[in-house]
Amino acid sequence: MPSRPSSIPATTIEATVTSKGQVTLPKALRNHLGLKTGSRIRFTLQPKGGFKGERVKLELEDLWRFADEGPRPEGVMSFEEMNQAKARRVW
Repeated sequence: MPSRPSSIPATTIEATVTSKGQVTLPKALRNHLGLKTGSRIRFTLQPKGGFKGERVKLELEDLWRFADEGPRPEGVMSFEEMNQAKARRVW
């Protein structure tokens, strides 16, 4: 079955690169990608020039790191403790 075309029309958005190589992403782009403070973006370089940018979804390791950084309820294992338990095959 052929893929359906996106209902979102192609849009051109421009930004300026600073002398430090920084770019402020325009609000329309941040909204379209669902970016917030602390969001990560992955850039994929295209073979014939240009690039593709996409929001990075959190990996499981990121979620465990967030959990380890904050307060834990009593009896909840840290990521490191889980890895040790997996190595011992004891849960």
